[in-house]
Amino acid sequence: MSAKIATRRIVALGGLTLAAAVTARAECPPEWLPGAATSGIGGIVYAVTVYDGELIAGGNFTTAGGVPCNRIARWDAGAPGQWHPLGGGLDQEVYALTIYNDELIAAGNFFTADGELAAFVARWDGTQWHALGGGLNNRVYALTVYNGELIAGGGFTRASGVACYYVARWDGAQWQPLGDGMGGSGYDTEVHALTVYDGELIAGGHFTTAGGVECNYIARWDGTQWQSLSGGMNDDVSTLTVYDAELIAGGSFTSAGGETRRRIARWDGTSWQSLDSGMNDEVSALTSYNGELIAGGRFDDAGGVECEHIARWDGAQWQPLSSGMNTSVYALTVSNGELIAGGAFWTAGGAWCSHVARWDGTQWRLLGSGMNSWARALTVYSDELIVGGAFNRVGDVECNRIARWDGTQWQPLGGGMNDSVYALTVYNDELIAAGNFTIAGGVECNHIARWDGTQWQPLGSGIAADNPYVPALTVYNDEVIAGGGFDTAGGVECIDLARWDGTQWQPVGGAVTGNPVYSLTVYNGELIAGGDFSAVDGVECNRIARWDGTQWRPLGSGVNSIVYSLGVYDGKLIAGGWFNTAGGVTCNHIARWDGNLWQPLGSGTDLRVTALGVYDGELIAGGHFSTAGGVACNYIARWDGTEWRPLDSGMNDTVSEVTVYNGELIAGGSFTTAGGQVSAYWARWGCPFGAGDLNCDGSVDFFDIDPFVLALMDEDGYEAAYPDCDITLADLNDDGEVDFFDIDPFVELITQ
Repeated sequence: MSAKIATRRIVALGGLTLAAAVTARAECPPEWLPGAATSGIGGIVYAVTVYDGELIAGGNFTTAGGVPCNRIARWDAGAPGQWHPLGGGLDQEVYALTIYNDELIAAGNFFTADGELAAFVARWDGTQWHALGGGLNNRVYALTVYNGELIAGGGFTRASGVACYYVARWDGAQWQPLGDGMGGSGYDTEVHALTVYDGELIAGGHFTTAGGVECNYIARWDGTQWQSLSGGMNDDVSTLTVYDAELIAGGSFTSAGGETRRRIARWDGTSWQSLDSGMNDEVSALTSYNGELIAGGRFDDAGGVECEHIARWDGAQWQPLSSGMNTSVYALTVSNGELIAGGAFWTAGGAWCSHVARWDGTQWRLLGSGMNSWARALTVYSDELIVGGAFNRVGDVECNRIARWDGTQWQPLGGGMNDSVYALTVYNDELIAAGNFTIAGGVECNHIARWDGTQWQPLGSGIAADNPYVPALTVYNDEVIAGGGFDTAGGVECIDLARWDGTQWQPVGGAVTGNPVYSLTVYNGELIAGGDFSAVDGVECNRIARWDGTQWRPLGSGVNSIVYSLGVYDGKLIAGGWFNTAGGVTCNHIARWDGNLWQPLGSGTDLRVTALGVYDGELIAGGHFSTAGGVACNYIARWDGTEWRPLDSGMNDTVSEVTVYNGELIAGGSFTTAGGQVSAYWARWGCPFGAGDLNCDGSVDFFDIDPFVLALMDEDGYEAAYPDCDITLADLNDDGEVDFFDIDPFVELITQ
């Protein structure tokens, strides 16, 4: 059907006289809506390689990009790039990967692959996992291909029942030994690294003999026997590669060939040589990229140069790759013209990369879309959702620790912040942000800043202390109130609480005694502060207090542990936190104050509550709990005034904040799934179908015309024909009725 014909057909409805308007009764049943995938991998990466044009990562993780991927995952680098599982994966760690006979080989500490027995080594044929013979009897750390055979090295002593001491070869049909294998270093004899150099197999690890010959920590196999490489090393060899026609060895050793060679050395075919002064800690991974040798490991110094866990050797000296990683690099490879690093790190070049990152020759980039770290603060400003946290990228958009969502796409707010955002509020038509940052939009804004719609500006000289912490903001008596752990605001002594009147900072009464203020709200015309303090302005107020504009007072006898969140529901003040009594009454992690007394909300939750909000007439609580009112409610729950209920299957990790935007409940936190679907660090609970999607297929198009006409003319007929949809989807002008006045908005929607 053409657009012109379809439009005429609907506009023609304007000539009809409807007997009665259809009242839009029930709302669409809400659910968790699909969200964006997380970047990176949810655990340590020990091995990376390229197979069938895709990057493969193995390690000790169960998710990649938020998708279940048991210890192994593939990255398709599409637009957008995504992580995918390889079958059901492996049941324990993957330490090594290689390609043999056009199949991917994985080895490690696992016993099963796709639920089938595959002891310590398995092959992936592109569709499913298979065992290699009867497997081995202990873990495998290294793999390579030599003389048309697969070589495995590790801590095993038997392969398919055959004695193979720490190294074995697979000829495509069975496992066989390589001479007498390794030995001589006691119970912890292992082979950790394998490569091929100058037509020989090279093995490195923790052994002192190979084939009965003294070969300290490194040996060469010429196809017939094992031989030493000039006396070997004085400690473990962890990794091997070939660079510039020389063999490169990295590890924990400090000497090679009897000479000082710190953690890295090169073999020129005759003797061991240094690469400058080497590293100050273990080298765990080696590869070549853009004509340079790349080393990764636990070190932070290479050749006397600061190189945080990764460094490049240009043939003459060591140099860093940007600011490197925040901790160890265990794996390196090259894919699609980029250097890939995997390890235990969370950041690369200062960017959050979660265990895997790519270097394009200039900077480190993440592998994945969506928000790349946790969201902590939520609010609505200028009809847009504002999210603050620790992230620096949302999808393909750089949004340093703060971003805005207009309902369709993410955009940055100026240059963002240089560190985490913990709290947000709106004051005098400006957005106020507080947190751990000192710079906002390139301007010095110590821990608090204001966005005027165009740029970031400071609030006086900001907030200060030895380690200032500002997790709470609200507006009270036309002033911004900031709470946390700090000593001064604007240079004025303001212990843990301060107020900004638009011009200057002042204290809120006297000092807070004890630990920080974590939460603020307004209830019955009074400012409420919650935290881990014992008193305010000398008044005993166990972890919660109220300010009437003149003085601080307690709320009953307070609570017995930390208050993390505050809100108002059904005319009552709600407090959530780590406590289990309020006013001496058992109130597990959540309680309500009616102005005189503390009361429980059912039996509360089993662990702490960190977020509170109201949605669709119900109280929403988020936190680190797994039950509410004794019912399974993973990290988020709703209270209808009588009982606790779940929101589907909840999240897979902590919910730190909730708010409402565009009729949907928005949750932020450290979770990566919501309702069992991938939704990295923020999630939406609402109607799964948008207005105008009358056939509920996920898009508004010409296929919605007939159901729209049916909804106009015959409510019962529509509901019978489309039982998974709701008549409210036809209420395009949002006046509570489906009638003639919805026709023009519908035409505009499907033809735009």
